[in-house]
This record gives sequence, structure tokens and C-alpha cells, in this order.
Amino acid sequence: MKLVFLDADGTLFHHEGYIPDSAIKACIQAQKNGHKIILCTGRQRIEIFGPMLEIDYNAIIAGSGATIECEHKIIEENALSKKESQYLSNYLLKNNIPANFESSNGIYATQYTKDTMLKMVEEQCAGKTQEEKAKHGLTILTSQITVVDNIQDLIYNKVSVIDNGKTPYKKIQQDLSDKYDVIPATFAPLGKESGEVTSYHINKATGMDAVVKYFHADIKDTIAIGDGFNDLPMFKKAHLSIAMGNAPQEIKDKADRITTSLDEDGIYHAFKELNLI
Repeated sequence: MKLVFLDADGTLFHHEGYIPDSAIKACIQAQKNGHKIILCTGRQRIEIFGPMLEIDYNAIIAGSGATIECEHKIIEENALSKKESQYLSNYLLKNNIPANFESSNGIYATQYTKDTMLKMVEEQCAGKTQEEKAKHGLTILTSQITVVDNIQDLIYNKVSVIDNGKTPYKKIQQDLSDKYDVIPATFAPLGKESGEVTSYHINKATGMDAVVKYFHADIKDTIAIGDGFNDLPMFKKAHLSIAMGNAPQEIKDKADRITTSLDEDGIYHAFKELNLI
């Protein structure tokens, strides 16, 4: 039995709202062959719905390790401390940086942030039909945001910083990396200067440990497939790591193998080469 940990956006799930048929068939067949399929994503649990659930995952690691669900049961929840949350929210508000404050039960933001994202939706969906716009990942994400006035009072597990064309990612990383893990965002529609801020103690690798323990498995039986910077802890932890063909070169350099891109049936080809199917 192998435990296969799959990133979502850019690996299994296209930002225009679908999982390739070849990936769905590969995952279902691998499960029939006795393997476990685990979704391991930076998305919060509430963001995993609709087309993303065309696969009945054996486990889900959401929020980059914050929420662990095995066999449809939540077995672990993690978050930033109140002190960490308040410091981070105060920094972002003071510098007028748009950001989504994410927890397992909601995504929260200021009105300024939501307005910034609505503008991005219009820009990125220009020329698309209403149906295509409705399925676009940025449209769906924006619709899930709850606008609140008391950001400083929230406890959350992750912040997604949005590119507003004013504050460079490098500046945010420089200001916060002594206290938090700051990486480039893995959801491309948020912009080139976007990023993700989490605890140094919570990541996809810690989520993997919990799932391996739950299934009484061994780390030598783990495979990780991804395309983003938040997949690097997963790559380091797994016995075998595979980068998607559409991953940045820096991610490919850290992987044991490289498969084809999402659009070129990368998951299917990786499963085939590993004799999972």
C-alpha cells in the first residue's frame, strides 16, 4: 500500500474549475488497487467542494497542515496563537496590504480586500462567458469571503496576501520571516507578488505525519506530487517526490522526479510510471 499525497491547485485541480478526467480515473483505479489517495492542499476545508470532490479521498490535509481529516473524520485542528494572529493582522492592516485571513470554518477579510479581489476577477475574466467566469477559481474564492471589521480579534491558521501592485512580496517576506513561514502564493490568480503566511510549526509535512500515523503506515510508503512552494515540506518528508511539469524550476529542482503538466495528464502519467495503476 502506498500513500499518495496530492496538492490541489496546479497539480490536481485547474484554476478554471476542474480535475482532468485522466486524474480522476487514475486516483479511483489506484484506490481499487489498495492505495490511499490524500489531498494535501493549502485550501481550507470549506474551500474543498463541488468538482474537487469527484474523488473520494481517503484523507484530506487542508490549510497546509492545519486541518487533518481521515476517512471523513476531523482528527486534528491547528491554528496560529492569539499573539501570532494579532501581530500579523496589525502588520497587514497598518500597511494597507490586502489579505484573506483563513480558518477551517471561514475566510475573512476587510472590505478593501474584497473590493481588490472583485476588481481582479473582472480583469482576469474579461472576455469569458458568464459560465466560465462563474467556474473560475478567483470568482469562487471571492464569493466565499466574509467581510468583517474586527480582523484583529480573529484566530486563524493561514493568511493569503494578495498582490495589489503596491507592496512587493520580498518586502513582506523580509518583514515577517523572523516570526512566520512566508512563501510565494500557490494560487496563481492572486498575482505574482502574492504570498502565504503560516506558522513555522504547521505545514504539509506535519499533516503527512498525522495521516501516516492514522493509517499505521510507514514514511517509506509515501509519495508526494505538487507544483508549489508550500509543497516543499511535503517533498522533503515523502519517500518519493514528484513535481508537475508546470511547476517553477525551483520546485522541479527539489523533486526526485518530474511528470508532465496538469494539462498533459501529469497525475495519470506519474501513477502509471509508479505502477500504482
